[in-house]
Amino acid sequence: MKINNGNEIQAIHVYYNAQLNEPSLFRTLLYGVEEEGVPTFVKESQQKTALELSYQAALDSTLGVGIGIDQDGQMILHYTKLDKTQPLFKENIRDSFKQRILGANAARLVKGMPFKSFEAEKEKVSLEDSLTKEDITRIVALVLKRLQATD
Repeated sequence: MKINNGNEIQAIHVYYNAQLNEPSLFRTLLYGVEEEGVPTFVKESQQKTALELSYQAALDSTLGVGIGIDQDGQMILHYTKLDKTQPLFKENIRDSFKQRILGANAARLVKGMPFKSFEAEKEKVSLEDSLTKEDITRIVALVLKRLQATD
């Protein structure tokens, strides 16, 4: 993740309310942006609402994309070509999975790629999380058996 002193770089701006106190709470959001290969610029702000923060971040970003996080943990992804009152996504910071997807979607907006679905992606993770060690062992055994049968 790229955090600098505000020099003019092409980056998604992420503004958070000063009352949030702990910027590490949205680290996963920044990872989501980084995974898509787009830099971020992070700044503490006195603005109160996530809507104000996100819209100002989008206006300040040379890419036109901004994310705002208020003191209650609401995260909003905004784009300068949209009306101020009509942001793209609103999510809560407490869900680190949604943080990562929101960050990835901010980067995908910049790159002109389709957005990741918050629900579809969670279903993929849920399936992986539901596999037990025994399930994985059986799957690996089946794969090895089939590989040996084709030799």
